[in-house]
Amino acid sequence: MKTAMKFLLLLMLLMPSNALAGEEPYPFIAGADKASIILRWAPSDIGFPPGGFNVYRRGQKGTTWEKLNSTPLKKINDQKILRKRLGDTLFKAVSALISPRPLKMKGKRSRKLQEENRRSLLLLYADFSPKVADVLGLRWEDREVRKGERYVYRLAMTSPEGEEKILASLPQPIGLEDYKPVSNPLAFSAKARDSEISFSWLKESRFSAYNLYRSDEENGRYKKINTAPIIILTTTDKTGKEKISDTLFKDSKVINGKTYWYYLEGVDAFGRKSVPTKKLSATPVDLTPPLAPRGFKTEVKGTTIELSWEKSPEQDAFGYHVYRGQQYKGPFVRLTKKAIPSYYPKFKDKGLPPGATFWYYVTAVDTSGNESGPSYTALANVVDRIPPAPPQELKGKAEPGKILLSWIPNKEEDLAGYRVFRSMEKGSKHYQLLNQEPSKQAAFVHEPPKTASDNPFFFKIKAVDTSGNESGFSNVVEVKLPDVTPPVAPVFKAFQVKEGAVELSWYPNTESDIAGYNLYRTKAGAGPAERRPLNKKLIPKDERSFLDDNLVAGQKYAYELQAVDTSQNSSPLSRPLAASTFDKTPPPAPAGLHASALKDGKGVYLTWKMPKAEDLKGVVLYRARKRVGPYYPITPLTFGSRFLDAKVHTERTYFYRIAAFDRANNRSPYTEPVEVTLKKMEE
Repeated sequence: MKTAMKFLLLLMLLMPSNALAGEEPYPFIAGADKASIILRWAPSDIGFPPGGFNVYRRGQKGTTWEKLNSTPLKKINDQKILRKRLGDTLFKAVSALISPRPLKMKGKRSRKLQEENRRSLLLLYADFSPKVADVLGLRWEDREVRKGERYVYRLAMTSPEGEEKILASLPQPIGLEDYKPVSNPLAFSAKARDSEISFSWLKESRFSAYNLYRSDEENGRYKKINTAPIIILTTTDKTGKEKISDTLFKDSKVINGKTYWYYLEGVDAFGRKSVPTKKLSATPVDLTPPLAPRGFKTEVKGTTIELSWEKSPEQDAFGYHVYRGQQYKGPFVRLTKKAIPSYYPKFKDKGLPPGATFWYYVTAVDTSGNESGPSYTALANVVDRIPPAPPQELKGKAEPGKILLSWIPNKEEDLAGYRVFRSMEKGSKHYQLLNQEPSKQAAFVHEPPKTASDNPFFFKIKAVDTSGNESGFSNVVEVKLPDVTPPVAPVFKAFQVKEGAVELSWYPNTESDIAGYNLYRTKAGAGPAERRPLNKKLIPKDERSFLDDNLVAGQKYAYELQAVDTSQNSSPLSRPLAASTFDKTPPPAPAGLHASALKDGKGVYLTWKMPKAEDLKGVVLYRARKRVGPYYPITPLTFGSRFLDAKVHTERTYFYRIAAFDRANNRSPYTEPVEVTLKKMEE
């Protein structure tokens, strides 16, 4: 039963009006139509039963089964009856499948596979054609049903002796009220091509086949254009995934330029036709280009090239287009704005520059605007003996290590470029050619040897065309390279360390073009990325020293000096000079020292105000038993402004003073002592 299951089991699972019954999953389904209930089934894998099938019905509330067919439903093999029941077209398609000739294959496996293929194709025809299903005994249409009532159906198989075997039944009742119009196929679309229109839509398991209808007008008469039902065939890729063609049907009986209208309907396993899709239009267009022209020739006459070719034999020939390029492989430019008439296969390309070489080809164009490929590509040379004009306004500009030349570009269309000549003497008759390959730009960059910076150079140029004709010389321009030699590195002479500052001095450079100096400073141990200049402008060349103040005391610094000449050439940096500053200025003393004894006599609470100093490191609090001392520190270095002295005794007098320290360990003056006497707490 595997073969039959391929075509009907999926529909049985999807259609809400059907249900499976019986001990075995036999493919037996039912569907409601407008005025009848349609029943469909398939034979088992062993083939059609010789005795045929019987169909039974009972009401939903009834208990008696009524046989609907007077005689068993069997496959008809009589060719005359088949032709009469099916019609000529359908008969030709399925008669050989219903009554097949014996297979001549020797292999048992091959013969079995071929038999299965015949059987599958026959059952597929039964799916989309009610007539085929009827002559195979696989369909029954129950027209003796009434609205408002529901029925249950049973399918039985009979033997030649009349013995019956129940194959399947539908326990779920069905009635005319279950009828719903079959909705239209989804995603129906058309694409116009050359002399054909291709169609595609979504493949749905609810449809066995499809029919396509066409009309010349949107609201005109539509005619089915598929001679056989359209079946969507699928394949699988290496992963087992189903693959469907992008084009499911092609209409080739169309005329280019004419608009056609179409709609699609689906056919399900009961032979019911779906609601038609929305009508859509498509207009095929002529996309086939004509043949390329033949016999293409060129003939040079002075500065004109005459082209000719054979007349196009195409019936829809409209004209020709001529293309020209300066290389065999192009690029090519079309010379004809409008097509040359098809009856006049000639063209003249006039006013061409002498000495030019051109390549030509011609194409044909039809009435639909399709253009052919190119004809044979032909060469034409125009002899040129006219030199270009001498270049004008040659100018020169020097930059470090190179000379920039520029001039007004020549206007000749056949210009190949410019040749540049150089001499070390203005009036010399011998100039050296600097570029064998002509420069295509109206500019040239020359990089002479570095040792030649003190010597002037003289330049002049010529223009040359594509035929090798050279112009006369341009004007002569004189250019001298700028100074690119940097000064030698400066040398420090001495340095003097002051409080918070370092004063440096150096020996002056001996170059005559010295403009000044740059002085750099880094913290000791820092890398080059931390190097910073101390001067915003160049230190004048007459200056011999520099004072670097506002330094951090005790910090080591490295200094480097650089000389700069009037051409902005910078010398290497001098050898680094290391120096560090000192700080002997103490910070201001804290203010407002105040001390008060706790009421319980167990401590002294002190407060003060911190001094203001950028390099303040902290304060230390001192204590003594006498005003004149000795005083001992009772706190470490701190930034606090209060302290509780708990290491004291009652009935004793204490003296306190405080001092501040900076990062250079300079101590401020001591504050005036404050006195506190601790009294014994009264009991």
